[in-house]
Amino acid sequence: MTKRNSALVVDDDEFDPTRPEGNDDSKNDDNAIERELPLAFAHVPSDEEIGLKVTEFFGGDQISDALRASIAEEAEEVAHSTRKILLEHMRIGASFYHIRTRIEGHYVSTFGDTTQVRRNAANHVYNFLEATFRKKRDSVRLYMRCYERFSTNSGAVEMLSISDMQLLVNKSDEVVEKVLQAKRDKPDMGKRELKQIIEDYEARLMEKDSALETATSQLSEIYGQLDDAKNENQRLAEEARRLNLDVKADREKLKKTLVDLASAEQTASGLQSTIADLEREVTAKSRELAEAQAKVTIKEVEVEVTPEHLRNLESVTKGRFEELSRLTAECDAAKKRLEELSELKKKQEAEIEQKEAVEKRVAGLVERFASFVQEYHSVQLLVTADGSIGRFKGLLTGLADLTGKFHGELQAAVRAA
Repeated sequence: MTKRNSALVVDDDEFDPTRPEGNDDSKNDDNAIERELPLAFAHVPSDEEIGLKVTEFFGGDQISDALRASIAEEAEEVAHSTRKILLEHMRIGASFYHIRTRIEGHYVSTFGDTTQVRRNAANHVYNFLEATFRKKRDSVRLYMRCYERFSTNSGAVEMLSISDMQLLVNKSDEVVEKVLQAKRDKPDMGKRELKQIIEDYEARLMEKDSALETATSQLSEIYGQLDDAKNENQRLAEEARRLNLDVKADREKLKKTLVDLASAEQTASGLQSTIADLEREVTAKSRELAEAQAKVTIKEVEVEVTPEHLRNLESVTKGRFEELSRLTAECDAAKKRLEELSELKKKQEAEIEQKEAVEKRVAGLVERFASFVQEYHSVQLLVTADGSIGRFKGLLTGLADLTGKFHGELQAAVRAA
């Protein structure tokens, strides 16, 4: 921001270095000095401008060319003297300034560099200048400030009068340049018009500064919102990664289930093969037993025990039937386990499919939300910079209401989670 202070304005009569200051009542004051007319003018014309004015006022046959040349020469001398007076003002300011800096340097080297030491040195210098030249302290300070402010600005020294410098001594470089441009366009500009230019330009600068502050504040707020949105997007991305890890874990479970299912299918297939072998063996043994029984002639003969070959055959057949029953029961259990694993496989596949769909929707939501936030911030900056935010007040209000409703729904979902 450009710092602007109100200038201390002193009348040209009071500021003129060619006229010492003193009591107006010269009859009652022994130190009174006769007041003189100021030798500085509000405008210093160029030789070309003087020639045009001489022709304008003294043209025609009534005045000879020699007389017009003499008038122009005298007017040019006045302009030259006025320029010298303006330069002398700057020299006076430079001398005052050098006196103060040298005394301050001496005081600092002697008594130390403190604020009070510098203040005492400056007061001593001001008292000396007031007593010696009978110039008020404000005028002395103004001479110094004009020297410090404009000594390095050749355009200001050339074009500005002392009264102009009084108005601009505490103004910014932008204001000084604006006044110089106005003086170039209109050299005979009056003091009132000059003040109006300064006031108008400073008012515009203040409006720009205010608009810049507003834009900066809004930009800071938008940056804060953008940071919040980035943090929220990061949190959503972390949540999406967590869901992805859950899906990966479910896939690992499904792989284990598929391995168990394959093992169960292999076991069931082996049991079915064994059962088939046993069934064939039992059938063969039963047929062998039936054939053996058919060959036996039944006689009423008392025997002590059943024949050995029949007893062994019955025992083997009975054992095979028992093994067949056991294997059949194991096969039924394996088939049941196979059915359970198949159902578990279908369930896990459905869960994985659902989680993948949810993960895809969430990832798409995060991406679209981030794109929306970025686009909104860009549009808001454009509308703010364009100064037409009032045109979109209704739209922004509706968007704010919709966003508030959506925020409430999100909060309810979070509380329900």
